[in-house]
This record gives sequence, C-alpha cells and structure tokens, in this order.
Amino acid sequence: MSSTDPRHGKPGTYKQGCRCNACREANRLYQNAANKRRAANPALADRAGHGSPSTYINYACRCDACKAANTRRLRAQRERRKERAA
Repeated sequence: MSSTDPRHGKPGTYKQGCRCNACREANRLYQNAANKRRAANPALADRAGHGSPSTYINYACRCDACKAANTRRLRAQRERRKERAA
C-alpha cells in the first residue's frame, strides 16, 4: 500500500498486515481502548475464563488463577530468551 492510501491509520488496515507508523498507532489506540472497556466490566473476565494469560492481560483480571497463568507465561518467555542468547 502506498502512503497516500486512505485506508492507512485504521486498525483494520493494521490487521490486514500494514505496519506503517499510522496503522501501528491506530491499532495501539484501539487495543488500549478495548482493554479499558474489558477491564471496566469484571463479568467479561468471567465469560472469557480465568486461568489464562490473555484474561490477565486483556481483561486486567488479577485473580490467583490468572496471576499464576501469567507468571508461567513470563517464566517460559524468559527461558526462551535465555536459550536464544546461549
């Protein structure tokens, strides 16, 4: 896509694969707003299911199950980084 394409600067264009600065920023703003909406309604976390890193991240759930799942995700990520560095 060219920089004059009117679709730039929209989350949908980012989701289609464009990674220009305007599309990245639009997607960042969209995701931040979506996370705030989800965090404002704890019932959404219940429907999403507890005990997964995505519920911790996307729904701001801090129950014990979600915290433990996110801790496992971070530990695994750290281990992968150590392996790649070695």
